[in-house]
Amino acid sequence: MKHLALSTWIAELATLRDLLPVATPDLSPSAVARWPAHAFAVCPRCGAFFVSGSAPQPAPCGPCAAAPPPFDAARSLFAYAGDVRSAIITTKYAGRPFPVDAVSLRLCEAIAGRWRDLIPDGAPPTVVPVPAHPWKYFRRGFNLPALIASRLSRHLGLPFDPLALSGTRQRLPQARLPGILRQENVERAFRVPRGRNVPPAILLVDDVYTSGATAEACARALKCAGADSIVVVTVARAVS
Repeated sequence: MKHLALSTWIAELATLRDLLPVATPDLSPSAVARWPAHAFAVCPRCGAFFVSGSAPQPAPCGPCAAAPPPFDAARSLFAYAGDVRSAIITTKYAGRPFPVDAVSLRLCEAIAGRWRDLIPDGAPPTVVPVPAHPWKYFRRGFNLPALIASRLSRHLGLPFDPLALSGTRQRLPQARLPGILRQENVERAFRVPRGRNVPPAILLVDDVYTSGATAEACARALKCAGADSIVVVTVARAVS
């Protein structure tokens, strides 16, 4: 926990970045339709972006080969940069509307198209958003992953369960922490409410995939509660 105490100070400094003016991008449906989706190869397990090739690599990336994540696959549509990053930041920290309809349609197209093999045959998956801590929810008035997941479930005709997971404690924002502290930050941060039945197949939705620690913590909680298959889908992925 000493690491998290130090990281609190680091995170406070990082908040200065969020206070700086961020250019508001064009968030019209036509503009969102032009956002460049990642078009190159990805790790078949964690979805890590590669810079060449046009299909998932046949073998997982080094980290996944060494320690496979608890989810079955993860995919992200955009790099967390440019207008995509600006849209998410201005929504979270400046209260500006996020183009939920247009973005969820882009995700729906990917799931029905090049990501269709990720959805297992049989029972359709239930769409589950990564939850926000209640304090953060009341401060913002919304949980962005839940807004996206709700609209995505409608477009895909899939069941939606916004209460399958809950946050057990307040977390520092993952984006403000160095990678070494992100796993510790989300350790035991999520749980399945007592007595709640977990569907066997889950489509876990978040806004940004940073280090994967949040997705892994959510997947562990869901699998411990009985989930068999978990596919993680995020709007964007942080890239170095």
